[in-house]
Amino acid sequence: MYLFFLSLAAVMMYFLYRKVSWKEDILPGLQTANWWLVLLSFAFGYLATIIRGLRWNVMLEPMGYHANNWTNIHSVAFGYCMNNLVPRSGELARCTLLNRAEKIPVDKLIGTVILERIVDVIMLALILFLAFILNADALNNLLTSGNDPNAPESEKSAMVWYILGAGLLGLFFAIWILRKFRHVPFIVKVNSFLTGISIGLRSVVKLQRKLLFLVYSVGIWTCWVLMTFCIMKALVATQAMDFSDTIFFIGAGSLGMIVPTPGGAGAFHGMSELAFVALGYERKAGKVFALISWSGKTTFDILVGAFGFFIVTSRKIIIK
Repeated sequence: MYLFFLSLAAVMMYFLYRKVSWKEDILPGLQTANWWLVLLSFAFGYLATIIRGLRWNVMLEPMGYHANNWTNIHSVAFGYCMNNLVPRSGELARCTLLNRAEKIPVDKLIGTVILERIVDVIMLALILFLAFILNADALNNLLTSGNDPNAPESEKSAMVWYILGAGLLGLFFAIWILRKFRHVPFIVKVNSFLTGISIGLRSVVKLQRKLLFLVYSVGIWTCWVLMTFCIMKALVATQAMDFSDTIFFIGAGSLGMIVPTPGGAGAFHGMSELAFVALGYERKAGKVFALISWSGKTTFDILVGAFGFFIVTSRKIIIK
């Protein structure tokens, strides 16, 4: 399965960038970039990691656990690192690392991660809603007519109904599969996972510091918005983009990350290109921005995550 999604990422990257020149398109963007803003972007990215680590302890409190804050933070960083290498492995990786360091049961840690994902989905929905308010026309272009702003209104309306119809049909089919084949081992695991999500969602009411949890959650996404905004202002080709464009881009790019390729490679780049076109910018500008921003963020996550793994494992050895 991993090889399939790795191959998918490679194919997508090939078709997206086969006509993009390193010398004429990528290199000039790097040479004219404001690297102080790039570094500030990385700082916001790491601040988001710190906040997520601190928020983890808030979720552990109702279960009677408390980990060292920096162990949490480095474990989260290691999770980001692993997600860039093996899709969807970061959640289990960081739970395993924290378990080794703090002896907190992995199953309970996974429950908190499920809760995190639910909160992330809610925050993403709010981002998309905000994107709709700030850039309704661009979002309509992105979701309805293949990013063609000149498409007939009837075509746009029909596409909306096609998307909604396909989504509802897929939902009903998934429910039918889960009920019809609930005795199959794989379906049993899926049902167990969905039950865990339900339990994780209900566990929100048990949080002892709900306001702090909310502040941390908003802070994480605020850092991600500022991180992207700094990158946009750092590159000449995207300096004209404003804050509303940043919100829209994050929403579109996050949708691309749903495809489980390593680090979102290919999927993120493709959605970024579509987002730029929907906003009225050149298609190539979207490709160049996505490649530069994704490459920098991925490299940063891998290095910081590897450092985090070293710190946590070293601390464990020293304590012993």
